[in-house]
Amino acid sequence: MRLALDVRGEQHRRAKDKSRQVLERVGLGRKAAAFPRDLSGGEQQRVAIARAIVAEPSAILTDEPTAALDGVNGHAIMTILASIARDHGRAVLVVTHDTRLLEFADRIVYIEDGALTHEERPEANVYRLRA
Repeated sequence: MRLALDVRGEQHRRAKDKSRQVLERVGLGRKAAAFPRDLSGGEQQRVAIARAIVAEPSAILTDEPTAALDGVNGHAIMTILASIARDHGRAVLVVTHDTRLLEFADRIVYIEDGALTHEERPEANVYRLRA
């Protein structure tokens, strides 16, 4: 996970601290020293989310970010992604088949067989309105 920060020239100590903070945020602080082979599929998915957000990019693109997660962990990850969009003004694009994630959306674009079929803009998004 620190590789993204190392490539950007982040100082070693700061990169390490930032990586630990993001792992805590995705619920994996206790697994900081674990190797990928020691992590479950869901834990590996949360590491991938942590890797995507640790460098604080202006846009985050995700493909089925909750696919390997149970309902509780999937909801937690989507809450994190929603807070990144809301609190930090970043774009978060989620591609998914999981309709449970619609409640997090500010804009929903439906695609079928490679063609845009329609678009919605929910009037009230509970995650956008939360302080």
